[in-house]
Amino acid sequence: MKPHLRLIYTSLLFIATVIACKKDKDPDPVTEEESAKKFVEILDDSLKGKGFGYSFAVYQKDQLIGTGVGGFYARNTEIQENKAITPDTKMQIASMTKTITSAAFLKLAKQKGIKTTDKIIDYLPKTWVKGPNIELITFKDLLTHTSGITGMTESCRNGAFAENVWYGLKLLIENGIKKENHGSSCYQNANFGLFRVLIPMINGLKMTGSDNEDAVAALNGYEEYIQKNIFEKAGIVLNEPFSNGLPTPTFGYDFPYSGEYGFDPGDFSSTTGGYGIYLTANQGVKLYAALFSPENNTVITQDIRDEIVNNGLGSYSASMPEGKFSYHDGWWYSGIGIANPKGFRSVWMHCPEDITVVLFTNALRNGDGLFPIRSEFYQDITSYVLWAFSKYKDPGRGKRMRQVDFHGYLEHPEPH
Repeated sequence: MKPHLRLIYTSLLFIATVIACKKDKDPDPVTEEESAKKFVEILDDSLKGKGFGYSFAVYQKDQLIGTGVGGFYARNTEIQENKAITPDTKMQIASMTKTITSAAFLKLAKQKGIKTTDKIIDYLPKTWVKGPNIELITFKDLLTHTSGITGMTESCRNGAFAENVWYGLKLLIENGIKKENHGSSCYQNANFGLFRVLIPMINGLKMTGSDNEDAVAALNGYEEYIQKNIFEKAGIVLNEPFSNGLPTPTFGYDFPYSGEYGFDPGDFSSTTGGYGIYLTANQGVKLYAALFSPENNTVITQDIRDEIVNNGLGSYSASMPEGKFSYHDGWWYSGIGIANPKGFRSVWMHCPEDITVVLFTNALRNGDGLFPIRSEFYQDITSYVLWAFSKYKDPGRGKRMRQVDFHGYLEHPEPH
């Protein structure tokens, strides 16, 4: 072989070897979706086989990347056979409803030229008696639980049924608020329950003066608005959103399971707004991804999304080294204060990388009635999701996980 040909051959052989080695060292890049599926695996691995019921679903942007289920939505205690949970099992989302109400109001307010700093008094029924200092309350006050409403007992104990039916809301307005309480934080379902009246009134509902008729008309106006402008825009068909599943409802249990009859929350048609909607995990993640993915403006626009997240209007935040998280949890229970309360714990959370997760469980742990499991890293459902996301971002190495209590990252660590 001539010298110059030998040189060419050697060079080509070297190039081929380098290319072959590069192929060995540089595998095909992992897609975002494939990477995020590790988050789904972490959630599923840490929940399954624990003996309680759960369902979750995860979106990245507008794509479903995984689901997980376990346990039963009804047991042989109630219906002679165990019914397994699926991603299409309805659960009571409790205060996750507040985010839906907030988005609905802000969307309608934008259409009507109403600002969150406007006073609510002109949009309350004319026949309602307005008690002391009601003229001070703004829409933002309601959306941030700073209205000054402290409940029937004026103890800031969060009320449920009695304070959220039509007559309860009417009486709270008649009782008025103390001026010194206005602007102070007091978490009350009634702050959002009032939007069941305010949204239809803003939308043009005419009241008759009959409490029975007006209560039904207001509920129908609220339901119609959220169905057409929130759920349908997100591509969700929702039948009987305030009723538990039929023919067999989803029961809430204690954990560890005592074998006792489960808790059926029932129908919330007369009290919804701050709580009361039933969703499946598949419906829930589709909805909250549509609301909070910055690439999706089919339900709300970016300015409304920013207003919800940045001002905490029906949402809370957590800031970690991985980025900012937005969320709202839900808690519905029977028997808090006894050894084995029963019920539901839920959360939606929008995470960095445009990942949205919705997690439901129909069991509460003995004692404090919170998320069934806990560890040195998390105490409740919200910090559990933060832990899972951090583990996903730092798989196996443990540098981020060591001596971290993720509950401390939450803006409002108390259950809602």
